[in-house]
Amino acid sequence: MFFRKITSRSNGKEYTYLKLIENYREGDKVKQRVIANLGSLEKLTPDKVNGLITGLSKICGVSPPSTKLETKKILRYGEVLAIHKIWELLGLEAVIDAAAGFRDEEINVSLLVELMVINQIVKPQHKQVISDWYQCLYLPALEGKELSPHHFYRALDIVAETKEDLEKNIFANLNNFMPVNTDLAFCRLTSGMLEPAPRNELNLTSYGKYIVGEPEQFQKIDFGLVVSRDGMPLGHKMLREMTEEWEFKNVLDYLKDVFGIDKCIFVGDRNVASNPNLEILVAHGYDYVIGRQLTTGQDRDLLARELYAGKQDFQEISEDLWFKEIRKNDVRHLLCYNPRAAEQMKVFLNERLNAIEMELKAIQKAVVEKRDLKARTFNKNAPVFKDSYCRKYFEWHYDEASMGFTYRRKDDLLQLDANLAGAFMLETNNEFLRAGEILKAYTSLNQLGESFREIKNFEPWPDYLYAELKISANIFVCVLAAILEKTMERMIRQAGLNLDIRHALLLLEEIKVAVNQLDDREIKSITSISPIQEDIFNAIGLVKEQRTVI
Repeated sequence: MFFRKITSRSNGKEYTYLKLIENYREGDKVKQRVIANLGSLEKLTPDKVNGLITGLSKICGVSPPSTKLETKKILRYGEVLAIHKIWELLGLEAVIDAAAGFRDEEINVSLLVELMVINQIVKPQHKQVISDWYQCLYLPALEGKELSPHHFYRALDIVAETKEDLEKNIFANLNNFMPVNTDLAFCRLTSGMLEPAPRNELNLTSYGKYIVGEPEQFQKIDFGLVVSRDGMPLGHKMLREMTEEWEFKNVLDYLKDVFGIDKCIFVGDRNVASNPNLEILVAHGYDYVIGRQLTTGQDRDLLARELYAGKQDFQEISEDLWFKEIRKNDVRHLLCYNPRAAEQMKVFLNERLNAIEMELKAIQKAVVEKRDLKARTFNKNAPVFKDSYCRKYFEWHYDEASMGFTYRRKDDLLQLDANLAGAFMLETNNEFLRAGEILKAYTSLNQLGESFREIKNFEPWPDYLYAELKISANIFVCVLAAILEKTMERMIRQAGLNLDIRHALLLLEEIKVAVNQLDDREIKSITSISPIQEDIFNAIGLVKEQRTVI
């Protein structure tokens, strides 16, 4: 049976009726007959239609369709799905489960580590302990799970106990999936600050100011970040602030034992004139690349002369990176210049110093006005005088006797810094790498090192024992997150998409799962997927059948 509109004309006016029609067979022919005439269509208001549906449903024992649809929550999905796909491709669940063994059957260690990795990659703006935050994700493995802080810090304990075995097996899987260059490794000597985590007894859900052993402070961590020659993060080794020679030897042994790599170049920065770590590297013949921040007059004069002589002698790696090599005995110096960074710094300096000068003029005007009123109101502790740019590029003086305030820009220093903006110097004793490769490795390691400036403490620790192991577990999660990011970025680039990992994740972040309630039923739906998002999914092998929600 079906409904049909019947239109007829009478006295020049058109009428429309609704009839219920039934098909029936007579012999070998199919005919139709009217079962019921429901009257004029104009008189069938929405209320009457709903009444008919309700009455018919009641008589036939059928529940009428509901019109009440309520959205309960919106979950992160696009970037979570992509990260999980890379997790599967690298076989990380099996690696972590094998390392965890039967230490704690109550918890799913691989799932907990994956959640911490996702948290590290997506970098949520609102900082929460992960046992709260994970509930904003859609991941099928989370269905029916209730995760507590205990689960996460127990997972970190297991990671700390099995760190090198995990790194070795993850590297084996990674190398099988996407071959890694093992000719040599770079060890970036860096430091990070471990973020404070909330204390359980305070019942906080967002980060407060608390850290093991150092209440209300961040804790500084020194470590070596190990990266392959082709830029793939591999692992890390904890170091002390005043590193001794045996620690560098331990890094070499670690590279050989875990990754089968025989050569290592240590990479760091010399921010002060004397660097004990550098002296140890030099004295014991380790290969190194050191970034020098032009803190000495000799370095500044050398680079200023070379830049003034003309950039035609510089080699261009890209339009944003030039270099010139100069040798001094057994040490190679790379004079490096970034034109874009130079222009950005000049614009920033100009805007910042103009803003400071406006404040100084306002102080000068106020002093004159108060002097006329014979009132002493000069405040030498005004915020502008504490500004680092004010202290560096301005001289000022207040005369108590005359109640006069004067200032001037240090134009000579400003001009020198403007000329050297975007410039830096590298120093290395390595003989077999080309200068261009050294510079590329240094800049990429710098960018990677920045992502480790703040190391997440995912959960508050229940005790103060084995703090270094627990910190190492947190860094392990950060390195594993970097491995997944780099793997995903390479797959995207290999597919011909000109996207870096941050841009790709930002695009995928727009894809959500809506959890809706329809009467007593829960219905999930995915927001629409754009062509570029479709391209990213295809690049990492996420076919449509793998993007369904239940």
